[in-house]
Amino acid sequence: MIGMVYREEADIALGLFTMTTERATAVDFTDHVSINYARILAARGSPEVTLWGFLQPLTTNVWIGILAALVVYMLVMVMPSCIPDKTLTRSRLMRSSFHCVRVLLQQDVDEGSSWWWWERVVLGVWMLMTLVLTRSYSGNLMALLSVRLIPEPFQALEDLLEHPVQIIIIKGTAEEQTFRTATSGIKQKIWNLRKENRIIRFGVAQMYVVETILLEGKSALITLDVYLKKIMASEFTNTGRCIFSLGNMRYIPAVEAMAGRKDSPLVPALGHKIVQMTQSGLYDYWQKKFFPNLTSCLNSPTKFAITTPLAIRNIWGMFLLLAGGWIASFLALFVEICFLVPLQGCSLNKDSILF
Repeated sequence: MIGMVYREEADIALGLFTMTTERATAVDFTDHVSINYARILAARGSPEVTLWGFLQPLTTNVWIGILAALVVYMLVMVMPSCIPDKTLTRSRLMRSSFHCVRVLLQQDVDEGSSWWWWERVVLGVWMLMTLVLTRSYSGNLMALLSVRLIPEPFQALEDLLEHPVQIIIIKGTAEEQTFRTATSGIKQKIWNLRKENRIIRFGVAQMYVVETILLEGKSALITLDVYLKKIMASEFTNTGRCIFSLGNMRYIPAVEAMAGRKDSPLVPALGHKIVQMTQSGLYDYWQKKFFPNLTSCLNSPTKFAITTPLAIRNIWGMFLLLAGGWIASFLALFVEICFLVPLQGCSLNKDSILF
């Protein structure tokens, strides 16, 4: 259409065209109608169970705080070894310090008559803290085990490099020109994927095929978000479901306007009417009128709760962690029996167990 106006086969090109320097040398643009950005559209994944979901009830900072508090309590329990005239056996100190670990793991604690009163106070405070912590954790864990996560892996251009998907670009658009002329950065890396046959170029007349290809889940479309929103709205109107995912990152700002012949008096006259149309809100009204459900899937949830019996696939990450702990403990036992015990037998005497 730009070419037809440039060859004077038409006076005005009815449509919205992204203003670029190359196009501005061939045609005149009216006042802008809208400003859009290029984004990524891909099919949403199937609901998945999070493997490490049992770690989610507590944030990373909370886990670090628990370990730091545990270390502090263990140090407090062994402080009597620094008091003059106090002699504690190594087994006594180990038992006192590791009582905190046993409480955190909800194991039993032996009631020794040799306990000092301050040890009982410290351990009681630690018991109260771990009781609140474990009850909160167990409640949140049961809630999270009923949640399914819908993956949306393509939020930025970097994600397209990491996943072996086909990238669809519309031929003749300003977005394609931006990728094609890029000399560095992420856009150049994306365009270089054509050497791996990962770039698919479709014409505007073939847009009806793009939606079918996207539904296969092996490709992603990069174009202006106004067209991506229309694809999402059309699918939601037909199926009642939000099947597509729109990336968060925005690229290639596009100022869109209509185009006319160079120095044509129709261009400023039409531009004046466009300003009145946009300022009165008619353009936004027409968008919502002709494309219902235009915003229905823009903030669709990626997590949802279900009611289903607990299965192994929901908690097998816990068993994996348990197996890893067993392997680590057996390795520690092997090292202790084969290396540490012979050394201690040769170097320790009966008085070396006292501090």
